[in-house]
Amino acid sequence: MEDAGTYASCLKLTLVNKKGEVRYREQTFEQGEYVSIGWKQAQLVLASYINKDLIHCSHRLVRFESSEAGVDAYFEVTDENTSSLEYIKVVRTKLLVGADGIWSVVRRTIVGDSPRYLHLVDWNAYVPNPGAKVFGGHGEHEIVLLFDEDGETRSWLVDAGKGFSLWILRKLDLSGDLAKTLKRSKGGLGIPGAKARALQQLDGLDGWDDIKAAIKATDETYIFERPIMDNLPIKRWSDSHRRVLLMGDAAHAQYVGPGQGARTAFEDAHQLSILLKEAFSSSEDNSIATAVKKFEELRIPRMIKMQEYAAESTALPALVPEWVSKLTMEEKQKRALECQQWVHSYPEKMLCDPDSTYWK
Repeated sequence: MEDAGTYASCLKLTLVNKKGEVRYREQTFEQGEYVSIGWKQAQLVLASYINKDLIHCSHRLVRFESSEAGVDAYFEVTDENTSSLEYIKVVRTKLLVGADGIWSVVRRTIVGDSPRYLHLVDWNAYVPNPGAKVFGGHGEHEIVLLFDEDGETRSWLVDAGKGFSLWILRKLDLSGDLAKTLKRSKGGLGIPGAKARALQQLDGLDGWDDIKAAIKATDETYIFERPIMDNLPIKRWSDSHRRVLLMGDAAHAQYVGPGQGARTAFEDAHQLSILLKEAFSSSEDNSIATAVKKFEELRIPRMIKMQEYAAESTALPALVPEWVSKLTMEEKQKRALECQQWVHSYPEKMLCDPDSTYWK
C-alpha cells in the first residue's frame, strides 16, 4: 500500500477574517504519521489479494430474501459496454454483507432509513499537477487548510503524491437552499455547472486566491460535487435472522471531518474476518448468527461514539451536546486528543479508553 500514496509532513492552518486578513499556524508530522492514498489505488491493491474469479463487476443488488438457513441475493447483471440489463442472477449465500456505502440498498431494506443531510456542500477534485505547475498553494507533502472565522467556508489544498493534487471546497448551507441548486441530489462527478457553482461560493471573498486558482485550472469533468451526508447511529446492523449484516459506511457513515471513515471500515473487516474464521470452522448450526451478534457487540458501541463525535465537528448547534458546548477550549482540546489516542489504540481498547477522561 505504501506505493499507492504519499505522506504528509506539514499541516498549514490559515484563518481568514472578514477583511481578508490571514493568520497562520503550522503543525508538523512524523513521516508515515499521516498518509494520503488515492481510492482507486487502494482498491487496486486490495483487489490484487483476491482471486479474480471472485470479483464480479456490473452486478447491482436489487433485493434479497433471508432465512435462518441463509440468503438468496438477486442481482441485475448488465452489459459492461452498453450498461443494458442482460439477466437476473440469484446467489445463495450463508451471509450477505452489505458494504454498499452510504446509499446502501441493504440498509434501506433492513433498516428503512435514509442518510441525513449535514447542511454542508462539498466540491473536490483529484487532478494532475506535476511540480505544482497547473496551480500552486501547497508545497511538497503539505496539507493547507483555509477557513473563515464564521465557519461558513473551508478549503483544502493537498499534495496527493505522484504528481497529483487534491483540492476541496466546503460550504455551510444552514437553510438548505444551496443543496437545492445541485443538479443531482446524491452528487456526482463531472456534473454540468459544478465548476461555476463552486466558484460562486467564493465571489466577493478576499484571501482565497489559491483555491480560486485551483478551481479555475481544473477541467469540470474532474470535479466531484456532493451534499455532505451521514447515517444516523443504530443499535443493530443485522436482520432478524442475523444472516444479513451491514458494515462500513452502510452501517456507520460519518461526517468526513475527522477522516475516520476508511479506517473504521477496515476495522469492521478485520473483526468480521476473525469471527467468521471461527464460525466457518464450527459445527454448530447457529455459528454464523453467533459471530454476527458478537461482531455487533464489539463494533456498534465504538461506532456510535465515533459517529456522534464526527457529527459534533460539523459545529451545527443541533448536533453538539449541551455539556460539550460548555467545555472550555482547553477541555475541548484535551477531549479531541483523547479521542485520537483512543481511536489509534485499536484493537486493544475497542469499546472505550478507561484511562481517559472523556472516552471511558
